[in-house]
Amino acid sequence: MIHFRFFISTVSTKSKNLVASLKLRAECVNIRISRMIRLAVYVGRAHFNLFIYNDSKDQNGESPADITLPVAATYLGYQGSTIQLTTPLLSFHNWLNFIQSVFCCTLPPKLVFDQGCERFDFSSLKNAIGNVNWLILFSQSTDIQNKMILKYFNAPNHLYMRRNPFEEATCEIQKIFIQNFKTIGFQDAYTLDDMLLVNSEKVEFFIPTTQKQFNRFLKHWIRGSNPRLQEMSLPIDETDFVNGEIYLKGIRCMEMSEETKRDIRQKHRLLNGDMVQIRRQDGTTAVIATKGGYRVLNIYLIVLH
Repeated sequence: MIHFRFFISTVSTKSKNLVASLKLRAECVNIRISRMIRLAVYVGRAHFNLFIYNDSKDQNGESPADITLPVAATYLGYQGSTIQLTTPLLSFHNWLNFIQSVFCCTLPPKLVFDQGCERFDFSSLKNAIGNVNWLILFSQSTDIQNKMILKYFNAPNHLYMRRNPFEEATCEIQKIFIQNFKTIGFQDAYTLDDMLLVNSEKVEFFIPTTQKQFNRFLKHWIRGSNPRLQEMSLPIDETDFVNGEIYLKGIRCMEMSEETKRDIRQKHRLLNGDMVQIRRQDGTTAVIATKGGYRVLNIYLIVLH
């Protein structure tokens, strides 16, 4: 268990030596921006949270917060125990640097924006955080806020969006799709054109599409579209199968051995469902796997190597 006394001392060398002697190293630091800022530190199977800029006098969390001001943190640790620290007093930037330095965490953080994040200036947050590995935008934030966030944090490795903040301008969301993320997750309506513009290695669509739209996408992929794509997942509503299966209509499928199917299921955590192999015109092979869900059939396109 990680103890809060690591953070009482402002003497970084002392803390570093203690952490080093215990061979503790943070796998990642997650930052959640809402009415307060939460820093979650993951070390092996253990993790702890520090909360800062949680103004108890501002019950609604509506007053602007200045992240350059030094503040103490509230420690949330094992089994929900909380301790209000009185020292050190650090700004957000210095808290983040302190944690990353003590626990030798060099990876960019995972950044989540949630309801109440408007308390904080996004430009100041960008200056304090720098680049991020994951950027997650929840639906509780307004479209205006999400646009501002995407403006400042415009180059994450992984992007997850609960909704499209550019509904009035189709070209703007398509500018997001053509960026070369490692992963993009999108939980709003999308068109065939959107699917064909995706330039990420992995894409997760969460709103059901139709068999016809997925079939048309597969035929474009076979002819050479989406060259960077390694994996795509999306659901198809069960009501679309009333008149039969057509999502593989007109596509040459190859049977696979049960051993190969089992290996792919284990690697990609697919517990059940069928699987067939398809081939692009350039010789690239992929599998189309299925997994039953609640009132949907989940479809997976997985490129093989």
